[in-house]
Amino acid sequence: MLTKCGLKTRLCLFIILKHTQPSYQEPACRAALHHHGLNSFDAWWSREIDWFEAPNQRRGGWSGVGRLVLPLDNQPALTLFVKKQQNHGRRSWCHPLAGEPTFRREFDRLQALAAAGIPAPKVLMYAESLQAGNQRAILVTENLHGFTDLEQLLPALLAQQLGIRRTVLRAVARQIRRFHDVGWVHRALYPKHIFVRTGDVAPEVALIDLEKARKSLGAWRRARFDLAALHRHTDGLSRSDRLYFFKQYLHGEAFSHPLGKSDKCLLKLITQRSKR
Repeated sequence: MLTKCGLKTRLCLFIILKHTQPSYQEPACRAALHHHGLNSFDAWWSREIDWFEAPNQRRGGWSGVGRLVLPLDNQPALTLFVKKQQNHGRRSWCHPLAGEPTFRREFDRLQALAAAGIPAPKVLMYAESLQAGNQRAILVTENLHGFTDLEQLLPALLAQQLGIRRTVLRAVARQIRRFHDVGWVHRALYPKHIFVRTGDVAPEVALIDLEKARKSLGAWRRARFDLAALHRHTDGLSRSDRLYFFKQYLHGEAFSHPLGKSDKCLLKLITQRSKR
């Protein structure tokens, strides 16, 4: 049974943790950012950026993303994606009232993927501020140089020879499988959130927009949720291309093996969900 002293200690600890403001800055970029005066939350907040579109007004606040290019001496310019939000949180059992900033969730997930060796945008800065009762957050990531999102790439890819097209499909399928194998489900796996860099070597694939991603038990649940969304938004792919993709996702190098009974059952569930 807790004493009054113990209850007070726990209450104080809860208050301290509740008001702790997470922050991060990539050490390798600190000097370059400071050179441009970006050495504090207020400096980032007041910095003009080119919004991709007007910030979304929802969840009782707003959230938006823009682009910022910083010239560097004797180096290519640093291209950044800057996300800002105010009073834009998602409630959870840990954050039942004000909610947790959605960018904090994305920051956590990007760091987790980096630790697992799964390509994703590199975080250069994350910080939060509570000012006059307003919960603010900023997430800064580096541009994925040379990558194109699958939504833009798909029309040209459909016109390519079968071997070239399937090389890309194979890379995408296997990267999604790696993402699922570490326990994550994206929950918004649309072509515009899958970035591909092609070249003389094997294509590279990175996932973006991870604020909705979460850990999920059950490999079938992860596959069913994400692959159904991707299936629904990839018009133009032939039935044989889709089957090839699915086999690469399931079996990788052993993709030539015929689908088993459980594989067919999962494929049926994915197809059914994609029609919702």
